[in-house]
Amino acid sequence: MTNNPYRRVTSLKYWLVSVISLIVGICFLYVSGLGWFERHETIGTLANQVGGLMVASVALALLWELVGRRSFFQEMLEVLRLKNDVESAGLDAIGTDYTKVVNWEHRLGNAKKLDIFAAWATTWRNTHQARLARIASRPDSRVRVCLPDPNGADCVKILATRFHMSEDRVRSKLTEAVDGYKDLDGRAGTGRVEIYVSTAFRAFTAYRVDDVFIVSLYHHKDSRSGSVPALCCREGGSLYEFFSADLEGVLDASVKLYP
Repeated sequence: MTNNPYRRVTSLKYWLVSVISLIVGICFLYVSGLGWFERHETIGTLANQVGGLMVASVALALLWELVGRRSFFQEMLEVLRLKNDVESAGLDAIGTDYTKVVNWEHRLGNAKKLDIFAAWATTWRNTHQARLARIASRPDSRVRVCLPDPNGADCVKILATRFHMSEDRVRSKLTEAVDGYKDLDGRAGTGRVEIYVSTAFRAFTAYRVDDVFIVSLYHHKDSRSGSVPALCCREGGSLYEFFSADLEGVLDASVKLYP
């Protein structure tokens, strides 16, 4: 028996109404068979149908009370727990294509602060080169890029293994990335574009655009083809806090390369 007095009262009312409805339904079924109702067939048929409907309704209500409501309640609890978890994490979108989990054109078009944590992100950089250059041209903007150190032998070796490239090819890609990000402010050294290098191993690619993080994971199969999980999380959530702390920790241990 529940200790909630309001729930007890509600349950007692429910059972009282059910019992009364059942009794009334049985009475309708009983009287519909009396002689008077036989001489008034229409009324007798109506009484019989009303009685049957009330008895059937009580039976269905009892099944709902004993089985259906509890199952529905458990299902709703699971949905609410998931909703609370998503809200606590600050998760806005998730999928298997980082180009679609966020409207990049809108995000980059209005951005003032941009952090890039990637191996090189050549495709992403080339796709949004003009937008990135516009961000770097704004006097109140800041673009920070954190790349693997092309002079770190262990770092280059790990990247070569991950991406199935030669070490020389990896160094070339990293040097190309450094030059590409320098071009965002015309290599003027304005301070609005900062490039850092570190030996931290990349387990994911992350972009912080103002108050959101867009993160794309890596897979571990031999082929680089195929989709990978990607997510977008907003400031204030536990996911954002993790990626923010992780990025700042890497930047603290990085070497500033530009300007």
